Amino acid sequence: MNEDVEKVDLGVDVPEIPLEDFEAPDAKLDTALNLVNSYTGSIDFGIVGSGQCGGRLAKSFHTIGYNKTIAVNTAKADLSPLDLPLAQKLLIGSVEGSGKSMLKGFRATDSASQKIFDLMRDVFGTVDKIVLCAGFGGGTGAGSLEVLIDISVKYMKFLGKKNPEKDIILVAALPTAGELNSHVVRSNVAAIEKAMFTRSKDGMLGPIILIDNSKIEKLYRGIPPKVFWSTINDTITGLFHMFNFLSKQSSEYTSFDAEDYRTVLSASGVSVLGVAKVVAEDYSQVKLAQALQDNFKKTLLSDVAKFSTAKEAACIVLADDAVLSSLSMDVINYGIDSISNLIASANVHRGLYGSKKVGIRTYTLISGMEAIIDGDKQL
Repeated sequence: MNEDVEKVDLGVDVPEIPLEDFEAPDAKLDTALNLVNSYTGSIDFGIVGSGQCGGRLAKSFHTIGYNKTIAVNTAKADLSPLDLPLAQKLLIGSVEGSGKSMLKGFRATDSASQKIFDLMRDVFGTVDKIVLCAGFGGGTGAGSLEVLIDISVKYMKFLGKKNPEKDIILVAALPTAGELNSHVVRSNVAAIEKAMFTRSKDGMLGPIILIDNSKIEKLYRGIPPKVFWSTINDTITGLFHMFNFLSKQSSEYTSFDAEDYRTVLSASGVSVLGVAKVVAEDYSQVKLAQALQDNFKKTLLSDVAKFSTAKEAACIVLADDAVLSSLSMDVINYGIDSISNLIASANVHRGLYGSKKVGIRTYTLISGMEAIIDGDKQL
């Protein structure tokens, strides 16, 4: 062997470090209760219901498969009968109820902030967005919102979200006409609206989906008291879920996809939901457009927003096979345009799907709007 042959340098003999053999954990954070949302949808939501109104909405979400749901309340009388698993309910405060006092609601929630965060960890695990549900007229619900938003933002930061404030959605129920006769309730509404709208204007909160119970009360006139609130809450949560569900469905026509849905939910400001239904033999262009427009105005769950200021919108049409086989695309587009024209400034995300239900239905979600103040007119 030639001793002049250059020896091969096998490199530096580095010391062993245990971290080399450590397998990085999955970014997904499992829940302590092993909960998984069982609905079909493109976004994984965590739901928080605060107060009596918020708790009822949370229960409705839970019923349709939003299993990552928690409810907090200062009143055991309202929390105990709520049909949610015991481990997902948290009684806060040192006295029974808040007596419509937002200050008591705030203090009770603030003192329980770590418990609420821990409950989110146990129930939510990893989620894409958090939905806070509350009534704007109550003490616990309205009073808790500032703290709940801060806790939710902290939790989304804990999950590593880039824009945690925008991942917090507020579903807020405005009082009925009868409830607004109370000076305390009116004061609560004025105070919490100012606080939430300011947060929204500053980009420190995602969409505020307003539910006007005074308007819904008129739409559901004649419903027996026993099923009144459950019917209203199921309508609200069902409409909310419709967009999540459809964003997961494929369409041979036009799909409203997951990215469309996320974009609509990214706009800070007031948001509203609505559905228009048309079942008739005559689907002429003008009649269809007029019917959709009329029904759209009637069935929006709130009028407390300036549509001219909308930033994003989803307008999704579902039609039966007979309609899709007989109507031209021009007629259908004209019908969608009739609604889009009411929100002309918005970026409208469209979808067209076949449906087993007879007729035509248009589901609308409008976001990023300014609130109506001092009696500004609408539509």
